[in-house]
Amino acid sequence: MADRLFVPAPFVGLLATMPAATATPWDREHWLDNAYYTMQSAFSGPHGLSAMRLARVFRDALNATRDEIENGPTGLAA
Repeated sequence: MADRLFVPAPFVGLLATMPAATATPWDREHWLDNAYYTMQSAFSGPHGLSAMRLARVFRDALNATRDEIENGPTGLAA
């Protein structure tokens, strides 16, 4: 079963700009970095708790992407 992520309506526009799964790691890193900092800026807003949860997901994916850039693909993504 695949992991699922609930995304509140205010953040759907951000996910609409997400690069394709076939995008280069550098494109994904750029998008994830922007998404992470966008979520951080939303912490004090009305959807702060959701922003914190999404920021954690984006941070983990960003770290994994940076590891992929430094060490090459692990083969798990195939």
